[in-house]
Amino acid sequence: MSAMRRGISRDSWARWMIWNLVAACGVGILALWGIERIWPLPPLPTPLPTATPIPTATPRPPLMYTVQPGDTLIGIAARYGVSLESLLRANGLSPEAVIYPGQVLRIPGELPAAPPPIPSPTPLPSPASAADGIRLRVLEIRGVGDVEQETLVLANEGATLSLAGWRLRDTDGNLFVFPALTLWTGSRVAVHTRAGENTATDLYWGRDGAVWQPSERGVLEDPEGTVVLEFRVP
Repeated sequence: MSAMRRGISRDSWARWMIWNLVAACGVGILALWGIERIWPLPPLPTPLPTATPIPTATPRPPLMYTVQPGDTLIGIAARYGVSLESLLRANGLSPEAVIYPGQVLRIPGELPAAPPPIPSPTPLPSPASAADGIRLRVLEIRGVGDVEQETLVLANEGATLSLAGWRLRDTDGNLFVFPALTLWTGSRVAVHTRAGENTATDLYWGRDGAVWQPSERGVLEDPEGTVVLEFRVP
């Protein structure tokens, strides 16, 4: 029965039985050789190969981020390399949403299972202020949508500081880098979107078209990339 289970036919099983009987009766090697020529012994069946299981991929968990004091939506989006729109959509937020410390946000996209360590930023109230006396404020943005009239006015209500290397950025990735300029206490500087010649009070972006859009978010960053001021276009 065990041979039948291994896939040997009844005919092959009968041949094996005859061989065993002949050997048990003491028949010599020559007799066995003669039987083999008349009725050759069938080969044993080849065992079937064992299938190798296919490993299944483990899904990566989504990346969640806990909002820290001083965080902004545009700053979090830039830190993780995602657009502000996708960050808002992933968390069901509107462009006017305000985040708060301790709030948990979902970072969209395919990301590593474990988030990288995020340093806690220094809290910066609005208008911008810091321990070193920086207090900057966007007084107005006029002529929005008209490249010839579009102007952002930035005021310094704190200590005198150099704006060299500081950056203005909008949600579309448009970037203005401040040239060497000292902004004295109580003074202001106007950043015009159009082309022109820079002075101590007026700077020119040199763009062919308007940059700012109504209700758009903008940020002012220091040379190290720290967001010092966040504002909204009226």
